[in-house]
Amino acid sequence: MALGTMVLPHTSTEERSRLLSRDLIRNRALDRLYQRRDGVQNLIRALEDYQESREARMAHRISFSSLRKCSSGFAQSRI
Repeated sequence: MALGTMVLPHTSTEERSRLLSRDLIRNRALDRLYQRRDGVQNLIRALEDYQESREARMAHRISFSSLRKCSSGFAQSRI
């Protein structure tokens, strides 16, 4: 036997099919996790977009209401 050569024991057909089915189960589970990860990333992006748009609307409302208060007669008489 040459150095660096590894000898693997012969596996039976039953054992080989069992190992293949384990690999198949693991691959399917991994695929499901990737799909869930994609779904979670999409949800996070949607929530971030919603939050940004809400903050932009709130900033617009605040600046508009502040302008209205400053330009009112009450605010002018206080100056």
